[in-house]
Amino acid sequence: MTKKYISFTFILLIALSLSAQNKDNKSQDGSTFSIDMSLRPRAEYRNGYKTLRAKDDKASAFINNRARVGINFDNGFLSARFAAQDVALWGEKKMTDGNGSKFTMNEAWAQITHDNMFVKVGRQGLMYDDGRLLSIADFNPTGKWHDVIKLGYENNNHILHLIFAYNQSKQLTNSGTYYEPTGQPYQNMQTMWYKFGKKRGPHASLMFINLGFETGTKLKPEKSYMQTLGGNVGYKGNSWNMVGTAYYQMGRNNKREAVSGHYLALNGKYNLNQVALRGGIEIHSAQKENSDKNTTIDLLYGGNHKFTGHMDYFSGGEPYGLFDKFVGADWKPLDKLLFSITYHHFSTMRKVELPDAGYSLSNEIDFSITYPIRPYIKLETGYSTMFGIKDALPFTLGLPLEKAKARQEWSFISLTVEPELFRSKF
Repeated sequence: MTKKYISFTFILLIALSLSAQNKDNKSQDGSTFSIDMSLRPRAEYRNGYKTLRAKDDKASAFINNRARVGINFDNGFLSARFAAQDVALWGEKKMTDGNGSKFTMNEAWAQITHDNMFVKVGRQGLMYDDGRLLSIADFNPTGKWHDVIKLGYENNNHILHLIFAYNQSKQLTNSGTYYEPTGQPYQNMQTMWYKFGKKRGPHASLMFINLGFETGTKLKPEKSYMQTLGGNVGYKGNSWNMVGTAYYQMGRNNKREAVSGHYLALNGKYNLNQVALRGGIEIHSAQKENSDKNTTIDLLYGGNHKFTGHMDYFSGGEPYGLFDKFVGADWKPLDKLLFSITYHHFSTMRKVELPDAGYSLSNEIDFSITYPIRPYIKLETGYSTMFGIKDALPFTLGLPLEKAKARQEWSFISLTVEPELFRSKF
């Protein structure tokens, strides 16, 4: 399998290079070199974030910081980006730390483009559709990236991407291909994504993801493969848009469990001058009783924060499933100032085995304010609270029932500074 990936990519690179030789030389428009940076300190107050707290639990507060420096090159045929990243808590590192800062490469890729085709190789973020399955997850301080080869074809109406990954935990010799998942959670990945449509009017997309997991031992390596198939269908008008999403999961997961889960969502938005109204539903399949398969849904490597509430209680794999109903509004009284509010009601997809318990879990309200002080400086703050909590919520989370009686809340404030430091054309 690995040899086929390498051979196919090598042949494609040669073909692109030969076909572009007569047109490129250096590039009619010359080359561009630039340097950019990103700094995002964020203070958080957690008093029930991600898991329920009891009344006597104490709130937590901290400031985390993400710093990135990137260099970029583009001459029309070849483009490349390298971005180093450091993520840390304020006060986490000693003032005289002998090890110094520990940086990670957030991005390190090169792309060759010719006409409507391209090949992009290296460490890169993957963001598709609304980011439910594959996302850069920017709210997370570290973000998400993959070491992949991406092949693409794009024109005004059609986009096709093919993605291949093959991971190893060590550089071995004569020792097989056993993978210890100390880095990426999967050993290999093959993804196909196709999208049809323009900025306005009907649009649709189709995605297929095949993930290979190491589920054996060093003495007896064994792979399990899980497939996710689905996509989006929607329509975008001048003042409104609507999108429906469906995914089905099958195969075997990283625990060698047979899988049969599904995900459904419907989202709509209507713009009224300074106000936009939003609403929709999201469904995660539940574990079927007496089934020998895992019938919950794994949401893979998406960005969960913007979907089922900012308090991040639900991220897929819920044994009782999830039914999220939400409505919200965005108000922009000024060109730059944005107020957003969203109400969620969470319930299960099958009845909870508790006396007098039904399907209802809890309610959540998320409120946020965004203000770009300058094109490269953005201030954000937000507050979220979970209330009306039923005994079913701590029960489904495996927590003591008395935790349903406490108020749960979370807030943050962040400053994002992202200037371009240098740009040169030559």
